[in-house]
Amino acid sequence: MKEHPLIGIISAKVSDPEQHLVLGGILSQAEKEGAHTAVFSNIYNFNRYFASTEVENKIYELVASPRLDGIILIADAILNPFVQQYIYERISKLNIPIVVIGAEIEGFTCINNDVRKDMRDIARHITDVHGFTLIDVLTGYEHIQTSHDRVNGVRDILNERNIPFGDENIIYGDFWTTSGEKLAMEYISGKRRMPQALICASDYMAYGVIDKFFEHGVNVPDDITVVGYEYAGKRFFHSPVLTTYRRSRKALGEKAANILCSMFKNKEPEKISFDGCMILGDTCSCGTDKFFFGQELNEMKKIRYYADLNISGNFEQQLTVCRSISDYIHTLQEFVYLIRNITGVYLCLYENWCNLSEKTNMDKKCDDEIMTLYRVMSPVEVSSEPHFFTRKMLFTNELYGAGERYFLYFIPIFSAGIDLGYFIFQYNEPDCYDAMAVEWIKSAVNALVVLKMKNDIHELLECNNLSEFHDTATGLYNFKGLISELANTTVNSREDDKISVVMVKTGIFSDDSRIEEKNMSLRIDNETAECMKRISGSVNSFCAKIGERQFVIVSSGKIPDDYDKTISDRLEVMISHSPLYSGKYKSGSMIITGITVTVGDFSAKKIITSLENEISLRYSQISETGKTPDYNKYINIRTEMYRHPENKWDAQESCRNFQLSYGHFRAEYKKIFGISFHRDLIQSRISMAKYLLITTSLSISTIAVKCGYDDDKYFLRQFRTITGSTPNAYRRLK
Repeated sequence: MKEHPLIGIISAKVSDPEQHLVLGGILSQAEKEGAHTAVFSNIYNFNRYFASTEVENKIYELVASPRLDGIILIADAILNPFVQQYIYERISKLNIPIVVIGAEIEGFTCINNDVRKDMRDIARHITDVHGFTLIDVLTGYEHIQTSHDRVNGVRDILNERNIPFGDENIIYGDFWTTSGEKLAMEYISGKRRMPQALICASDYMAYGVIDKFFEHGVNVPDDITVVGYEYAGKRFFHSPVLTTYRRSRKALGEKAANILCSMFKNKEPEKISFDGCMILGDTCSCGTDKFFFGQELNEMKKIRYYADLNISGNFEQQLTVCRSISDYIHTLQEFVYLIRNITGVYLCLYENWCNLSEKTNMDKKCDDEIMTLYRVMSPVEVSSEPHFFTRKMLFTNELYGAGERYFLYFIPIFSAGIDLGYFIFQYNEPDCYDAMAVEWIKSAVNALVVLKMKNDIHELLECNNLSEFHDTATGLYNFKGLISELANTTVNSREDDKISVVMVKTGIFSDDSRIEEKNMSLRIDNETAECMKRISGSVNSFCAKIGERQFVIVSSGKIPDDYDKTISDRLEVMISHSPLYSGKYKSGSMIITGITVTVGDFSAKKIITSLENEISLRYSQISETGKTPDYNKYINIRTEMYRHPENKWDAQESCRNFQLSYGHFRAEYKKIFGISFHRDLIQSRISMAKYLLITTSLSISTIAVKCGYDDDKYFLRQFRTITGSTPNAYRRLK
């Protein structure tokens, strides 16, 4: 084992207080074990795809560095399922020890708090201390296992005490304030009867509830007791002060670091307790615990002090007038005191950062790539002169000083979808940057982009030509951009390469004449564009929007003869199950067709025309089918079946609903859709399974249940029969 092994920590938005707790445990234990740490985190951590910020997640490419001796993944911090999958794929290829916090991922050592046990503790407090018997639970998303675990913890205690608790006592939310506000209004309006106590599965949902109650004069805890979970901080921003439960996030971090270091040393890890505790406030009659509240206020005072420094300073104004990179670095050095407890700040830019565009930015970065590094603040030296390092050298002790310990944070620098490099923050004590440091970073990045524009006239020329080749609503290529890129692809490809073109027509037969329908159509177009970008981002591809609800994705290189079928399959699954699309359009509202040819046989005009003709032909065929009597009844049941394949669908029950004979229903169904009802039910379940495999990290067993299967093995057999591959192979497919 190395004297000071380097642990990579993958997290997200580490400026949040929730992340401070688990990171504090990891860093403290790493220091005790004599290990250095490097934390990789995004800034925004959105739970869905946005083209302009998605590039921040390229920071996770750094975890592939051979300098890392082990990795801790804080999985529950990462909200976007695409980003989760992106990370899982990368770390699964590494031949180093890995510990995962907050998720069960096959092949890794995984640990987590027992949220069910925590919720039992909360339920005991509500029943045994306060004597309540009418209790509601506001939990998270219905499709997430942890939401059910939190409910079941409460159910365990209520069942023990013979207290009634049924489905009417369970409300599903989104772990955020919005669902708390919504539930509070249901209580206030009388739509839902008000219980004696409400247990919220996150503090943020509880904040939404008590804020809305305060606004409408509902007295907490006299009218209703409210308890949160997580101890997310910020209780002083809400009235009354929230009673909540602190799960042992710090102990969880300590355990993860101890397990990993034990792997390095080939010894048994220590026993570390995960037990949490109630943090009392005024939303129950116990009253606020002054010790914990005093700690929160002291932390807030520190944050407020640095916030006041930022407000009273002129950091942004000084950055704005910088005329050179040297001026810029001097200004960062002058104002680095705005970041609390920091001992080192390093600005790492790609060598050609000033000339990067969205197109060149797609090139994969490598460990041997030259980066320009500026020591804004450092125990070694401070200078506005650049140093040149390869990416793999950014983990060497020489850069940060030869001290006994250091704790590093790698933070992305990007703008408008372009990756420029990253900041590295260094601490010599187990510590983490906060929200004010993030504001410092944002100001620094905005000024860097302004400096880039000042020094690169091509940036302005690109802005002038943007609408000529791009669809302004989605950012994809338009028809002119498609033809231009196809020409470039043909020229830059070898003669034996192949080109695959897939065309998609969405929302057929939709009426967008009303303003609200047009707005929804634009939102769905953007959702569709995000699906296409996601698929094109994992292969050598690009995509375009060439007409109203008409899209194209092009792939090239050493691809199979039927590659268009692979892309078509994933596109159909992704788009048809996307939230807005599946909520708006009925089954069969999409037409996809494609072709794969060699470069020598490729003619852009002929192929585009051929695909458009194919779509027109299939459009006419669907139009004729739509004239069938009772078509709407049949398409409605098929749509619901594809939206909810987990339900217990029964053809005979559907017949009774239609007042049709069983034989007639089966015959008409197959005549309309070209497939039997039973076979179509299987297809709907496999389609949903594909979607969950692509977009989530859920286990195969969980996916089987969500698709209506009681038997995992039966699901595996049917999936392989329909797709020709196993679920895991399909998930890995590119």
